[in-house]
Amino acid sequence: MRSKLRGGVVVALALFASTLCANDAVPYSAATVQPVAVTHAAAERTALAGALARLYTHHPAQLVDVIENAAGTTPGSPPITLLLSIAYAETSGDVLDVSEAGAVGLAQATPIAYRQERLDGKLFVTKDYLVGARAYILKKPLHDADVIATLVLDDPSAVADAKRLLESAKDLRRVGVDELDLLEPFAGKKYFDSIAEMDAHNEEVLDSLERFIDNGNRGALRALRDGARAEYRQLLGTQGWAWRRYQHDLVAARDRMLTKKYHRNMKRVRRDMPYEAGEYLAKHLDARFSPRIMADFLVHHLGHKADEAQSLDKSRREELTAALYNGGSHNVRRMLAGLITYLPETEHYMRKVPAMRRRLDSVIASR
Repeated sequence: MRSKLRGGVVVALALFASTLCANDAVPYSAATVQPVAVTHAAAERTALAGALARLYTHHPAQLVDVIENAAGTTPGSPPITLLLSIAYAETSGDVLDVSEAGAVGLAQATPIAYRQERLDGKLFVTKDYLVGARAYILKKPLHDADVIATLVLDDPSAVADAKRLLESAKDLRRVGVDELDLLEPFAGKKYFDSIAEMDAHNEEVLDSLERFIDNGNRGALRALRDGARAEYRQLLGTQGWAWRRYQHDLVAARDRMLTKKYHRNMKRVRRDMPYEAGEYLAKHLDARFSPRIMADFLVHHLGHKADEAQSLDKSRREELTAALYNGGSHNVRRMLAGLITYLPETEHYMRKVPAMRRRLDSVIASR
């Protein structure tokens, strides 16, 4: 989930419960038919915490307890050792962490991901986050166009492969675009008009790409490729600086609030009382700092990713569940289609999470 203009205008610090109906949230698909997760006895929890401690996990006993408690009260929860493996892979238990992608807390939830599962609680969302999120999603079809055009320009005999990739690119063009609607409480009509305009432009680029491949106009194809590449790089840069500024602003707000509350420097707060501090921040700044809320989010969000992974390739369900949690549907589906040939962070994550789960399972099995 980790994926940010100093001076950007803060759009909102919103409490959703009074304005949005909880029934509008994405339901947990397995909740009505599956039992709650099997939780572990005190000795097993201690063993799990010990294994995590040896890997330099922050406050491992508290991490184990908060995830066990969330899983044990949620029907259809993923296995606890898988949940712990995701939490470890995300932040090694640093529940006050803020990433450059605007992801926060134990489960590293972005504002969009959080709202996919919950509509309650405060969220810190600024203009910078909105700008970065728009660039992050809308740049992807431009990368697809670059990849496909380059394939034909480098190898004129690869037209059949290019057309196959183009069909995938068209199918995937809007993956993630509708998720931006979840930012509606923080953005106005101008923002969503810009999304519609960029989406229409991406559709036109892919349509033009198909036309130039069909008629063999290599000059037009090269110009389209170069234009798409330049636009992609511009949006990638926009995403980067916007989200870095968002991260800076949220970290500054976090540190000011905790220093005022506890009269200690942030290093001591993070070392001595991160779980208490996280619950305080959840009430006054952003719900994603709450370890309890983030454990619940993790259970539900990972469950949805597991369902999606099952629909993509049930023989690789656990690997793809991890990949979808880390890279998102827009990246993983492009990787499976061949539009992205190298996704190093996500590919590492796909190996790291199952390996960690096996390690934790062996701890329980040895009890």
